Amino acid sequence: MIDPTEPAATQRLRAQVAALRAQVTRLNEELALARGLLGAASNADLVEANGRLVISALHAEEAAESVSSELDELTRSSQRDALTGTPNRALLVDRLQGAMSQAKRHGNRAAVLFLDLDGFKPINDSYGHAAGDVVLCVVARRLEAALRESDTVSRHGGDEFVILLADVAQHEDARMAAQKILLAVAGPTRFGRLEQGLSCSIGVAIFPEHGQDPETLIARADAAMFRSKRRGPGGFAMHGDALTGDAA
Repeated sequence: MIDPTEPAATQRLRAQVAALRAQVTRLNEELALARGLLGAASNADLVEANGRLVISALHAEEAAESVSSELDELTRSSQRDALTGTPNRALLVDRLQGAMSQAKRHGNRAAVLFLDLDGFKPINDSYGHAAGDVVLCVVARRLEAALRESDTVSRHGGDEFVILLADVAQHEDARMAAQKILLAVAGPTRFGRLEQGLSCSIGVAIFPEHGQDPETLIARADAAMFRSKRRGPGGFAMHGDALTGDAA
């Protein structure tokens, strides 16, 4: 079934795959019939017809596989940030929903970390957007290297990233992950002959204590990040924790 919310190009490819699969099925049915006839009376015309059907079926199967591969690639690319290659918001939300379902089944937790780079605008203003793009890609790779394969790093937009920790036993695990990320992002980044130090601010929200849906968790992690940023660069805050007398 074609999802009406999918992009038109994806819908067309899905319809093409379905048509090709139907053609392969029909050709295979004709092949089975032809082989039955050959068993009863093997003559030159039937042999030739059988050969043509075999070739047609093979071509149709190859075409279906080709279009299916193209569809898979289109689906993958539509779920990725064009610059960093990280999952986009839609894919992150999908994975977060899956992580919440798993946490419910196993009596566990999931964590959302909202990350914003400190002082990113001056990098773009001083060195240009190309330098800013380099920084974003470097940060994405550093985040991925600092986390587990089961976790997800997603570029949220601009210089913001959202991170899903899919399996968290306790709040302290999320705090330790935030500290690890702060260290991973910190450090100089080179672009050409230039070098720029980096830091970030992080907000943390935990499922199920801090929210029961992706939107709430992301919003509360975002608010906690701003609390941390008000205190100063290079730190983190968790939703609900006291910080300079205010609350996220």
